[in-house]
Amino acid sequence: MKKTRMNGLAAVVALCALAACGGGSSPMSLGSTANAQSNGVVPFTVTPVVMHVKNTPVPVKGSDGLYHLVYELKLDNFSGDPAAIKGIDAIDAGTGATVGSLTPADLAQRLAVNDKRTAPGSLGPAQGGLVYMHLSFKDAAAVPKTLVHRLSIAFERGNPFVGIVARTVPAAPTALVLEPPLRGSLYIAGDACCDSTRHVRATLPLDGQLFTSQRFAVDWEQLDSAGRIYVGDPKNVDSYNVYRKPIHAVASGKVVAALDGLEDQTPGALPENLPPEHADGNHVVLDLGDGRYALFAHMRPGSVAVSVGQTVTAGQVLGLVGNSGNSSEPHLHFHVHDGPSPLASNGLPYLMKGFTALQRGVSTAAFDKAIADGKPIAVEPVPTPGAFVNVMPMDLWIVDFPS
Repeated sequence: MKKTRMNGLAAVVALCALAACGGGSSPMSLGSTANAQSNGVVPFTVTPVVMHVKNTPVPVKGSDGLYHLVYELKLDNFSGDPAAIKGIDAIDAGTGATVGSLTPADLAQRLAVNDKRTAPGSLGPAQGGLVYMHLSFKDAAAVPKTLVHRLSIAFERGNPFVGIVARTVPAAPTALVLEPPLRGSLYIAGDACCDSTRHVRATLPLDGQLFTSQRFAVDWEQLDSAGRIYVGDPKNVDSYNVYRKPIHAVASGKVVAALDGLEDQTPGALPENLPPEHADGNHVVLDLGDGRYALFAHMRPGSVAVSVGQTVTAGQVLGLVGNSGNSSEPHLHFHVHDGPSPLASNGLPYLMKGFTALQRGVSTAAFDKAIADGKPIAVEPVPTPGAFVNVMPMDLWIVDFPS
């Protein structure tokens, strides 16, 4: 009699059916599930939804004095039922303490799936998604040596599932210290670390992989003394305070990409039908060494001052701020990443050598409003105004860089 062997997905679906698409209500142990019994049989637990950490988290000290972990959890529903994610708890595997939790309301905002018909905070049958995580700690010693995650799920049919999954060992806090990419005062860190969605959630499927290159990206714009991003015609690039400002190398390094010749976009809207290779506009990529690269994007046409293969020194002028590429108003897009491609790579945190800060924008909505109407941005004091050394500027902080 001819025998057939189930493929992997069919086998998992069959196991889920036997387990009523759930693993019971008791959570798995914080320890390894691979503990052999006396007869040598290694037990396992059916997990109808699998979850893992996409990239090793790297802690970074922010200008708010806290250490931040920013990473993604990849989830895949191997069951044939919709799965409502009821909670995710980040747990210090060494102490058992919960260091962060996402409720259903949080997950409705932080779980990203590509099917808009799926209920927020849920996965459809055989569907995958990403949960964008952000944990903060009072100091480096408080960052867990090992993190695990308690995943809680309810299914339309069958038992709920609660399991300890997605074990990861965070890296040491970043020690990459960079010079500022701009000089002067009143620069605002738009869409910066760690919860503003436009950069941190810009995950792209490229070359058969998922990449989040903009995990720690910043859009640097500049205010005038009244707190305005531009003065005059909003369709004119020269109305923007940051336009034509010199862009400086943040460290010594080798130029691995230098594109020029693309025209500035008209401010006010993102361009349509832009080729992916033109997304960064006129730009420069520096190899900083040790698998770390820096992107300086959206430069003014004709201003790129370096070429591929050239070695530059920290502080050297690379070009001028412009509005080329996928840009709706003049700004410097800056981020550090782990490969030569600014898109097909993953974002890395870094520290800024020195700056001062007194205020920050109150919200992304206030930032967007200031761009839309040209009026002063609503601000509030930062927690500890003054000088900052070797920290990452946080979202919407208004900083003065040394001249």
